Amino acid sequence: LTNLVKEITALAETHAATPYLARTHGQPAVPTTFGSFLANYGYRLAKLTTKLKNLKPQAKLGGAVGDLSAHKTAYPQVDWISFAEKFVEQMGLECTSAATQVVPHERFSEILQTVAVIASVLANLCRDFWLLGALGLVEFSKPFEQRHSSTMPQKHNPLLYENAEGCFDLAAEMLSYMATRLLSSRLHRDLSDSVIKRFYGTAFALTLLGVKNLIQALGQTHVKADKMREEVEKTPEASAEILQLILRKHGVEDGYSLAAQAAEKGLDWLRETLSARGLDSSIVDEAAVARYVEAGFEKAVMLVERIRELVRGLNV
Repeated sequence: LTNLVKEITALAETHAATPYLARTHGQPAVPTTFGSFLANYGYRLAKLTTKLKNLKPQAKLGGAVGDLSAHKTAYPQVDWISFAEKFVEQMGLECTSAATQVVPHERFSEILQTVAVIASVLANLCRDFWLLGALGLVEFSKPFEQRHSSTMPQKHNPLLYENAEGCFDLAAEMLSYMATRLLSSRLHRDLSDSVIKRFYGTAFALTLLGVKNLIQALGQTHVKADKMREEVEKTPEASAEILQLILRKHGVEDGYSLAAQAAEKGLDWLRETLSARGLDSSIVDEAAVARYVEAGFEKAVMLVERIRELVRGLNV
């Protein structure tokens, strides 16, 4: 998982200044940088990985129902509560006193749920790269001898992303179910959890397989930076957000409406409209795409540094 974070971070750093048209609801929104987009994922995953590492498993020494009753009866001179805590903690575990015959599942549920969240975030990353491929903004390479279609030799499908997505989706569902279901144990103990726990390995293996597929997929992905830059240049209306803010900053009360019209009629129309009102039309130039790219670059650089700090803390 840490290697995957490093892979995403390296890609984010490479494309920290690559102009990229962000999309909301699937439609063009505003310019940013591809590095900023990737760094968001890297930072989220680094935080989650750090959280996962710091979740120490719990254990107990408490006898048949957690009261240490037999222990205290046999050896009443021993401080069993203190002994139990020291015994468990010397094994690198966290001792819990609120136990029955079994350790309450809250802590391990946190671990399962954290891995489920990681899997869900990674599934979304797979879907985003799939969409970027559909938009023609990235290309998927393949070994020469590999066939992606029985009838269409030209096909370069995002197979690794799709395989990873499936692994992550199934893992997230299994882990989320386990995390909530295993909190239940009738009275002081029952065995309904036993069969469920036998599938821990399946859920974790699916997550690991997804991570390995995704690392391989990223290594076989070519980012079409020129195409991304061209898309930004061909979508000047994407600056409407900053344009309406600049207009209102300069006292143009209907700045939002004018920016919306300029998105269709063009900036020359807007300049003429402002001049006709006796306003300085040069304020339009303040809403340059470069401002977006600069902001995206700064965010990417900032997040990359924070990710590296988190990774260093993992000691991996």
